[in-house]
Amino acid sequence: MKALTTSCLAVFGLLLVACAANRPSSHLPPPPPRVASHYSIQPGDLLAITFAGEPDLTQQTRVDWNGMINVPTLAAEGNAEMHAAGLSPSQLAAKLSSYAVSNKILVKARAQVLVIEYATLAYSVLGQVAQPGRYNFPRGVQPRLPIEEAIALAGGYTRLARQSKVLLKRGSQVYTVDLKKLAAEPGHPPVIVIPGDVITVTERMF
Repeated sequence: MKALTTSCLAVFGLLLVACAANRPSSHLPPPPPRVASHYSIQPGDLLAITFAGEPDLTQQTRVDWNGMINVPTLAAEGNAEMHAAGLSPSQLAAKLSSYAVSNKILVKARAQVLVIEYATLAYSVLGQVAQPGRYNFPRGVQPRLPIEEAIALAGGYTRLARQSKVLLKRGSQVYTVDLKKLAAEPGHPPVIVIPGDVITVTERMF
């Protein structure tokens, strides 16, 4: 009987731990990682590649999901794959220039790389907002937004919104944010939304 009771207590303890793991945290999310000063090419980006004085070598190529690009104009066989993700456009341009010379396509090469279409960086806003859905970060700025601005871009709160309980899901962690309280505390560090975040504005209780 004693062994059975001990076993039941152990199982009950495990259930409590499991429930606690899925419960929203009252702590605010940590500050997002700093964005590098230069842009790093991402899978899904569309690149324009040109060589000075060589219009026949101009091409567009999209970075695949393994971070690779194919530059057939620089290979006699019509296929030249190289890794591009994680490099800045200028770093990739230097890599392409060296490749063109070593592959005897050009004696002197000066490549230029432009990102003409960026991979989508988005967040989602659900619940009691006027226009719930998936939203892209504005072009030309770092993919970081204060949570209040992210909600405003989704049309703002509905009349049923519970501003004191807004959930922010980042990865497997869920945070509870009291935006009503934060608005009344000037100087409080902002809650920043980053790509992949899911914001849920809960419904207020009557």
